[in-house]
Amino acid sequence: MIQKTKHYGWLPDLPDHRDLQYSVVRHAALAQPVPPMVDMRAQCPPVYDQGQLGSCTANAIAGAFEFELMKQKLPVFTPSRLFIYYNERVLEGHVKEDSGAQLRDGVKSVATLGVCDEAKWPYNVSQFAKKPTKVLYTQAKKNQALQYTRLNNTVINELKTCLAGGNPFVLGFTVYQSFEGDEIAKTGIMTMPAKNESVLGGHAVLAVGYDDSKNAFIIRNSWGSDWGLSGYFYMPYDYVTSTNLADDFWTISQVE
Repeated sequence: MIQKTKHYGWLPDLPDHRDLQYSVVRHAALAQPVPPMVDMRAQCPPVYDQGQLGSCTANAIAGAFEFELMKQKLPVFTPSRLFIYYNERVLEGHVKEDSGAQLRDGVKSVATLGVCDEAKWPYNVSQFAKKPTKVLYTQAKKNQALQYTRLNNTVINELKTCLAGGNPFVLGFTVYQSFEGDEIAKTGIMTMPAKNESVLGGHAVLAVGYDDSKNAFIIRNSWGSDWGLSGYFYMPYDYVTSTNLADDFWTISQVE
């Protein structure tokens, strides 16, 4: 059943030593200096709106995938978020529930199964538990993530290097009450949580830049373009690099 008030949906990944680490693949790039600012908002597709479905992981991954299609100058389509969200939940064993999902499972699903065009499997939230057709799975195999790695969020230079190299990354974070407040919705400026704030859930988003003058990463949300800075917000470096507040950083660097 759909949880009417839910619009988050990130579940933390379980530890897996098999994850391919960004630092292993891009060790040479990590030795290079990074600029004081990177902003890829202009290269991103329109901001999605997940609505009242806990599909934030699928929204973040679809945004990363579509960005890479555009970057590689491949035929561009909007990846089906319901297709990704369904296959995440298949891997996790709760396909009939709007349970949220792990980012690792979302990334691995687009690497193994691919993703179909949202024009063929539309984002109709009432159909979230319906299995896509065999034809769509066949079409999806033509559009797969070919390269993806996990990042260490405690090493800020690793995150900046990834972005400076033209690769957004998805991440999950713990949401506190202020994230649903009027201030961030108007200004797009996220603050560190106050001691008396309650936790609301876990949310997945897509980092598309950073700004040293603001000590913050530029983040693409999935609550539509009317929220924040046309759908984006600034997330403090201290929030992103905290192991207590954020986790599960993945970048997709090649698709087909």
